[in-house]
Amino acid sequence: MKFHLLPSITLLPPPHDSADNGQIIEDWARGLDWVKWLLGSVRSRSEMLSVALDHPLAAAWEQFTEGVLLETVGPALKRAWQAAQKGDLEALIEIDASLSAALDPQLARRSIKAGAVLLKSTRHARYQAVLGRLREAVEQGRCQGHIAVVWSAVGHFFQLSLANVIAEYLHLEWDIASRAAQRIAKPAGRHGIAGLTSRVMRGNAGEAALRVVDA
Repeated sequence: MKFHLLPSITLLPPPHDSADNGQIIEDWARGLDWVKWLLGSVRSRSEMLSVALDHPLAAAWEQFTEGVLLETVGPALKRAWQAAQKGDLEALIEIDASLSAALDPQLARRSIKAGAVLLKSTRHARYQAVLGRLREAVEQGRCQGHIAVVWSAVGHFFQLSLANVIAEYLHLEWDIASRAAQRIAKPAGRHGIAGLTSRVMRGNAGEAALRVVDA
């Protein structure tokens, strides 16, 4: 099976505040059609992921985004993408271990299962570099293979920007949760994915807003 890579996208801090930054993030957070098949197997084989449907969907989504996303999964996605860029397997293993320690056991099991599905679906890609070494580490029992870590490595392999990796993960969470809740109509504003993507990218340190430019 051959995979064709698209040109990479670089995220750079703007020299000054710009009214266009929000629109740039909004455009990228809408998702890339060709990327959706990468997570298609996870979508089809996961009944639930991180969104706990103990409440109506809107409330459950807010609970997820204000809790586990911004506190645990979002930072892990960001750090794992950066580690994959550097080819740093040990950092990926460390991030994976931190997720195992931080996540609720049931949520951790679903995360690991989703990661295993994604690893299996990308097994035959060629020249996988750090993704291939991460796969070996999971097979050897050196790490669990949480979906956030695996997806970050897969996203880097396909030269996806950090914005795309975060936004597509959020689309995945939303699609699985909304399907489980048997909701057809999605809320206006793309259920806040653009804003959430920006918040995850900024982190808790109040980093400057980011803009997307062609590499």
